[in-house]
Amino acid sequence: MAAHLRASAQLSCRRPAKAGHGEPRGYPSSQQRFNRTSGTEMTDLLITNVRPDAKATADILIKDGRIAAVAPNLPRVPGVQVHDGNDAIAIAPFIEPHVHLDKILWGLPWHGINAPRTLREMIDNEVEIRRNLPWGVPERAGNLMRQCVAMGSTHIRSHIDISTGYKLDNLHGVLEAWEKTKHAVGLELVAFPQTGMMIDPGTADLMEAALDEGASVIGGIDPGGIDGDPKGHLDTIFDIASRKGAKVDIHLHEAGDLGLFEMGLIVERTKALGMQGRVVVSHAFCLGDSQRDKVERMIDMVVEAHIGIISSVPGANVFPPMFELARRGVKCAIASDSLRDTWNPHGNGDMLERCWLLAYRTGSRTDGKLIECLDMGTRRGADLLDLQGHGLDVGCEGSLVLIAGENLAQIVVDRPQRALVVKNGRIVARDGKWVD
Repeated sequence: MAAHLRASAQLSCRRPAKAGHGEPRGYPSSQQRFNRTSGTEMTDLLITNVRPDAKATADILIKDGRIAAVAPNLPRVPGVQVHDGNDAIAIAPFIEPHVHLDKILWGLPWHGINAPRTLREMIDNEVEIRRNLPWGVPERAGNLMRQCVAMGSTHIRSHIDISTGYKLDNLHGVLEAWEKTKHAVGLELVAFPQTGMMIDPGTADLMEAALDEGASVIGGIDPGGIDGDPKGHLDTIFDIASRKGAKVDIHLHEAGDLGLFEMGLIVERTKALGMQGRVVVSHAFCLGDSQRDKVERMIDMVVEAHIGIISSVPGANVFPPMFELARRGVKCAIASDSLRDTWNPHGNGDMLERCWLLAYRTGSRTDGKLIECLDMGTRRGADLLDLQGHGLDVGCEGSLVLIAGENLAQIVVDRPQRALVVKNGRIVARDGKWVD
């Protein structure tokens, strides 16, 4: 059995990190502060006749919410629910590391988007539209959480708009929705100054207050383009994060020299405050720039500062060289970002589709490269968010996804329906549908 366990588990179970770059001394641990999974109901379940990571057929026993055994022909245990996997592939769950639950229009009638506008105009347009929506944040956010779970994601990091106009209403609305879905999905929230921070006095105080009311990460956005004060914007964010023991996740859409300059400022503050391993830059278009000499020097700095990178694999923009970053030791992952809202009509909460988009945009054709794309939506997402217990080894969290398919490369290309989604031993979705 031991030999089979070693052979069948491609994604090793993440264990709590010792103090170091991943968890600096003096900070709360990831489990203590950053993984909002409390209240999850743990259940026993025996899943038979599956192929863990598309390898040899085995059964998977989940006890007390964790994987207890992985081996062929496990004995039935009285009182334990049995599910026949029907020769499906079992993989560790997808991770959604960047989405906007409060912005979502999922479930509402189609919302058309007008011709492209400036970023400021799009921000103002969103604020106006959200004032008149028939559903509040709890209903809309809950819809997207259930959709993400049905597509196989069991953990979400969501950015939540904080401003003097919204105050903390969006945060409270998302947490209200999570009360009805927490058995199925872990959640961590980013206090995000979408409409600006330096230009909206009082927003920084609200972002700090959000850390006491459910958020665990401080966000930022285009320090030059939105606030017109890159140093002031970043100084404020890092000051709050360092005082409160929070992580940082900054939207950086700005490309070219401005984006590289701002990335350099982020690196400086990360190192000066000893926050290596606790800072993520989302989008980072500047790392996909054609100025390769400058980009290479910046990647060296990102590696040294242990800064993570998230990309939504956008259709109209350059994006970071994800495989190169991964090879050089950068924690990186892909995400949905904005979907089905006032910004973007595309997207469906399906991280497997996002893996396929990465493959398509990067020309990944070999089985090995396609599996690397799958990793960007599963294992690497868990690693970037410091999630413990993600994987299919004994001792890992009893969460997994069953997908009918031939092998891992084929499921990336064909994106089959998720046959079953399990969170801590509880079946939470079946045949692409949320299970109440």
